[in-house]
Amino acid sequence: MPFNISDDTALLSLLAQDDETAFQILFDKYRGKIFSVAYVYVKSSSVAEEIVQDVFLKVWFQRKDLHNIKNFKSWLYTVSKNYIINYLEKLANELKARRLYSELHMVSEDNCDFKVRDNQYTQLLTDAIQQLPAQQQKIYTMAKQGELSYESIATKLNISRLTVKTHMARALESIRSYIKAHGGALMLAILMSKFF
Repeated sequence: MPFNISDDTALLSLLAQDDETAFQILFDKYRGKIFSVAYVYVKSSSVAEEIVQDVFLKVWFQRKDLHNIKNFKSWLYTVSKNYIINYLEKLANELKARRLYSELHMVSEDNCDFKVRDNQYTQLLTDAIQQLPAQQQKIYTMAKQGELSYESIATKLNISRLTVKTHMARALESIRSYIKAHGGALMLAILMSKFF
């Protein structure tokens, strides 16, 4: 049944029925605007793109309830603003943690000690990655170590970009949880700044 692709209400109704075409139309319609706003604040194309991906992952996960929203554009920009603020707060906390770490250890540890500690951090991250389910591990490795885009990974694995994004979101959450459980908050902050 034909519908006006500029009509968010119609698109959200279709999205609530798991319509990926409606999702793609919404993504294409708002991606550029969200990216532009995010880039102004985060000053990084890759981070701005991650924020866009996170926003639309939220759209997909909440698709069953979005048709009740009266102004989708306003809701979308509020979600985007919250992701930008969260990123900036996380960045500020990481910088504080790194400064604190330097103050506590720079004087007492020589280069050899730093190398040992760095190896421990790397091993912890490796362990965290290895405990992921096979598909998440593969996608994470392709994205972070192979530096492939979600689109490229989707093509190589013959799956949808949305599936890639979902696996990445779950992989990152699992890695963060593992590191928190096994290495403590300070180690998490340092690892995030080094490897993410």
